[in-house]
Amino acid sequence: MAVRIRLQRHGRKKRPFYRLVAADARASRDGVFLERLGHYNPLTDPADVFIDEEKALKWLRRGAQPSDTAKRLLSKSGILMKFEYEKLGKPMPEDEATETAEEEVQKADDTEPTETQETASETGTLLTEETSDASAEEEE
Repeated sequence: MAVRIRLQRHGRKKRPFYRLVAADARASRDGVFLERLGHYNPLTDPADVFIDEEKALKWLRRGAQPSDTAKRLLSKSGILMKFEYEKLGKPMPEDEATETAEEEVQKADDTEPTETQETASETGTLLTEETSDASAEEEE
């Protein structure tokens, strides 16, 4: 049985709403389907797209072929790229912004707190060195 991942049209006239489904390739467009994978509403701005990643990957692993529109939706959500990397046996590359943010957090954790930060943590307020210097000058 050839399985396709495709859109199933719902809604009323001139107000389409689509369900992303895994269905037998020979079944009619709005006919019997095997599993519902998500939904797509093109009328909202931006378009409302929800795809259950685990279900979509399960059907792609089983050999289901996405239709052109379903392929576009899977690509935009990143599921198709994840499947291709999985098929090649390579790990997914992480986002560069995530890597730099993690490095900054690690650098911040590696530095030891200064005396003003330690006393501030005891009192519950954070004093910078500039404010402590300014208050010392005012006292003189």
